[in-house]
This record gives sequence, C-alpha cells and structure tokens, in this order.
Amino acid sequence: MLRLLIVDDEPDIADGLQTLLQDRFPFELELYKAYSGKSALEWLKRGKFDIVLTDIRMPALSGLELHKHIRSLWPRCKVVFLTGHSEFDYVYEAIHYDNTSYLLKTEGHETILETIGKLMEDIAGEQQIEGLVAKAMQQMEQTLPLLQNELLSDLLHGEAFDTQGRSEQFEELRISLDPKRPVLLMMGKLMGRDSGTRQTGKAQLHAGMHAIEEQYGYPHLHMKYIFVDKDTLVWFVQPAASHPDERSEVLAPWSGILLAIREYAENAEAACLRSFGISLFCLLDRSPCEWEDIADRWAMLQHEYQRQSGERNGVVQVAFDELELYRTKMLRKSDLLGEYLATGQAEAFNSVWKHFTAEPMRLDAVHSAISLVFLRHIHRFNLQDRLSDRMDLSVIMQPSDVQLEPAYWLDYYDRLASTIFDLQVQDQAERYDRTIDLVKRYIHDHLGEDLSLVRLSEVVEWNPSYLSRAFKKVTGTNVLAYIHETKLKEAKRMLLQPDLRIHEISAELGFISPPHFTRFFKKTSGQTPQDYRSLEER
Repeated sequence: MLRLLIVDDEPDIADGLQTLLQDRFPFELELYKAYSGKSALEWLKRGKFDIVLTDIRMPALSGLELHKHIRSLWPRCKVVFLTGHSEFDYVYEAIHYDNTSYLLKTEGHETILETIGKLMEDIAGEQQIEGLVAKAMQQMEQTLPLLQNELLSDLLHGEAFDTQGRSEQFEELRISLDPKRPVLLMMGKLMGRDSGTRQTGKAQLHAGMHAIEEQYGYPHLHMKYIFVDKDTLVWFVQPAASHPDERSEVLAPWSGILLAIREYAENAEAACLRSFGISLFCLLDRSPCEWEDIADRWAMLQHEYQRQSGERNGVVQVAFDELELYRTKMLRKSDLLGEYLATGQAEAFNSVWKHFTAEPMRLDAVHSAISLVFLRHIHRFNLQDRLSDRMDLSVIMQPSDVQLEPAYWLDYYDRLASTIFDLQVQDQAERYDRTIDLVKRYIHDHLGEDLSLVRLSEVVEWNPSYLSRAFKKVTGTNVLAYIHETKLKEAKRMLLQPDLRIHEISAELGFISPPHFTRFFKKTSGQTPQDYRSLEER
C-alpha cells in the first residue's frame, strides 16, 4: 500500500480530496492530510511518503518551500502541486524537478484521479527489480574490485560455501580462480607503517601491489590478492588449468609452484621496501586446500603469525599438523554454531552441524567446546528451567574426560538445538501475537482518532512496513481492512441506539463528514445507515 499526503490550508478542499481518493483507491492508498505546510512537514518527518498532493500558496510554509524539505527527506517521493493560479512563471520553479508535476484545481476530479493513478503505476514500475538490476549492472564496472574483495573476504571468514553458486559469482565478478579446484594461501603483513610511513595512503598501496603483481606474476599461475585490513593481505594461488601440476592429485608437484610463489613474495618484499619504506612479511601455506576449508587455513595462518617471534621479515613456509587443523576447524565451527543458535538461524545452524558431525569418531576431542556453546546460550537467555522440562541437561555438565559414545551425544545435542529453536519460534509467535493484540486494542479504543499506519507503528515501536506485514501474517487481513471492519461493526452497534444521530456516530468514529460516513457504510454493508437502522427497528 502506498502513502499519500494531502496538503491544503483550506480544510474543505483537503477533506474533499481525501474523500475523492478514498472512494477511488480504498485499498491501494493510505491517506493522510494536513491543513498547513508545517503540519505536513511533521508528517514527513515521521515516515516515508510515496506521493504528496499539495497546494502551492500557503501561509508560513509554502508548497515550494515544503517541496525542498520533501526532496531532502524523501528524494523519490512524487510531488503534485495543486494550484488555482495558472501563472507559468510561478510554477516553473517546481515542474523542472524530477518526480514533480502540477495541476490546476479547475481541471476537475477525473484529472486528479488519473494523475494519481498514473503516479501509482510509475511507482510500481520503479519498484520492479529488473530495472534496479539493470541500473546496478551499469555501475558494477566501477565497483568490481570492491565486490571481488568482499566475496573473497567473506570466504576467509567462514561464509557457507556452495560450489555451484560460487562458480557463478566468480564468473560474474571476473575472478580468475576456480572454486572447484584446490587453492593455496599466502598471508602478507605490512610491517612498520606506524613509524615514518604514514604518508603512504591506501590508494598508493593498492596501486603498488597491483604493479607488483603485473611485474612479478607468472603466466602459469592465477594469483589474486585482497586487503583484509590496512596492514594484512592474502594471496589466493592456483595453477593455470593447462599446468601439469593442476592435473596431478599428488601434492609433491606443488613444490615447483611453491618455489615460484616464494620468488614472487621476495620480489614483492623488496619492491615494498624500496617504494614505500615498508617491510613485507609473508607466511606461505605449504599445501593447498579445498575452498570449503579455506576459513580454517586462514585461521591457522593468523595463529601462526601470532606465534612468530623475533624479527618478522622475509617469507616463511608453514605446514600444519593434521590434528591441529582438525581442532581449529571444529572450534571455528563451534563458534558459528553459537552465533546461529543465538540469532535463531536454524537452517544455517543445521548446515554447519552437518559438516561438524561428518567425522563423529573424533568429535570427542571438541566435546567441551560444544558443551560450552550450549551452556553459554542457556545462561545468556535464562533457558535452564524451560529446557529442564523437556530434556535432561546433565549431559552438557559432563567433564570432557568422561568417555561418551559419540553417536549418543551427537544425537543429544541435535535434539537440544531443535528444542532451543522450537522455543525461539514459540517466543517469536507470542511476541507477534502480543504486539498485534496491542494494535487491535488500540484500534478499538481509538476509533475516532488517528489510526494511520505511522501512528500504530509508533504505539508498538515497530517499523510501519514491518508492522503491516506482521499484521497481515497473523490476522490474514491488512490493517486498513481491519480498521474498516471494526468501524463497521461499531457503527452497526451504535445505529441500534435510537438516541444517537447519524452525524454523532460519524464524528465518534472519526469520519470527516456525515456524507463520507454514509458512503463508507453503504460501500461496506450494501445499505445506508438510515436503511440499516430502519430494518433493525422493525
């Protein structure tokens, strides 16, 4: 539903336009009105509007002055100026802006309705994702390096890996690496940037590293570097598809590639020192890894860097113990499990858990880490009493040296996670229900007052769009339809009281005039208020 604000310092005109638009677009527009430019500005500061229909000449804050505020607050808002003055010079200042037009008040209701209808169609067209994607594609060329850096950085930090989807992303972003083949990592640290080299800016470093890559790279290798932070780089290295080392499943042939990368790193170190006065220290993984293990290798390289002592310079090759790699992998995944558990991401949790349990015979080595994940979550959200009613929590209190059947406690933790997610779903549903019940009560108690989506969202402190979607999801109807239904029920109840006059009922229910109430009642019930009262009195 689109939001439209009517602004006119003549209340009769503003009320008439509201009635006109409400009758023509009862469910497409959420209508607001203001009798001055200042009142309109208050509405605009409370939430986004899609269309503003405003008089030009108003005291205190004119339509043209209001237009400047609209462009500042909501640049995409469509503005239609309504004026009784046809002088072109006066409105020229307005009509040359994008998303702005004007109408003469003398042009009639149908012209106004047609203009608003056309603007609604334009907005719907602008919201089509195809148009947004096409525009984004035109700008992608400029942002390509940033997007490449972001994607590879996400993989280093453990984003879930999907080979097929990643292949498409690599191709789209023109990354000359293959996510289906092993990759070798090298970490680089720029040393001494805090002592006399602060004049070297980020742009200079990027340009310098690119020049080094162009100068010292190898045609038989695909190499791609990214900056993880201002002092840390990572190189991703693969042999070209035609290189013989790539076709071998034996790791020994990678030795030739390792020699080439060492030479590249040594040349890069010398170039950084000569050009920028910065030392470059490199840690080179001795063996390639699969892309799904890249976050674990990156974590190990970071740990190895912290363990290095003494003067850090040159190139150091590191080899990781298989058990150490395994523990790093499991501990990192346990951190992810804790994050997904806390944020209610059941699907992501299950995906990591599936990989976590791929080697059940060795999981006892990280039993304490998994126990800690669940204990921390239970304590943080005070779930002990609620979970104790459903499960035996003594298992997670077992010491790590207690012999447990891996299959038993894997099943236990799987059920514990499912129970926690069930509680989260239950809690969320209860929060939704409480909030929607509050909205319903407010509507019932304030039928004659402001029941706009903006006002209701302020009552429950939710975003208006989020509240609209949640209300529809919980009740099966939208907010405006519920308000109409509630007003109709209350109107029928009040009409059964013969001492209440039609205009009194109209005012009590917040209608702008008795005729407007009559039109509403007939449209929603099929009868006029007087006919309904007469039939019920028989």
